[in-house]
Amino acid sequence: MNCKHCGAPIEANDEVCQYCGKLTDYGEHMLEERRIQEQEDERRRALENLPVMKYVSVLFAAVIYIFTACGYSVWWYAMRIAPLNALGTKKKFPVWALLILAVSWAGMILLPGGNIQGLPEELSGEIYNYAFGVAFVASIFLAFSVRGMLQEYASGLMEKTLAVNTIAPSGIMLILFGPLYLQHSINKMIAMKLLAPKI
Repeated sequence: MNCKHCGAPIEANDEVCQYCGKLTDYGEHMLEERRIQEQEDERRRALENLPVMKYVSVLFAAVIYIFTACGYSVWWYAMRIAPLNALGTKKKFPVWALLILAVSWAGMILLPGGNIQGLPEELSGEIYNYAFGVAFVASIFLAFSVRGMLQEYASGLMEKTLAVNTIAPSGIMLILFGPLYLQHSINKMIAMKLLAPKI
């Protein structure tokens, strides 16, 4: 066998020609195999170090959401404070907004139909409506905050416009379905290998 660069005789398993110092065909093949193996090792290490998020079926979450009279959203956000903060984004989870959502949701549940004993019906109805409005605004604020955290994290792993257009891109869906839509995006990020599923 001869070197393709200088024509000198070489052994079949020589990676480099002893005369000209250039790679042989076998050497180029081995270099490519090492590069592929390094990429696979790097990909495996990256997957091992991905932040962990809970995978939840959106259908299951929707059933729980309806069954709990939207109380699932409080629980959903509460269970994701630590995983979201572990993403390493500049933004941190706004716990204060979750507390406002929890208190106003509890107020709506404890005051069914807006009837508070000892208060005029009109005033108790206004308190109920106020609690509903506060819960709605807090829920929207939380949904957009979490979307921002997910998009910021994803833009560190892919092009920013791709992250923004892939991770919960619809503001209307975010307003209407909040945690359900966010969970769908988290499930998508797990499928894209941007997050590791919590087992």
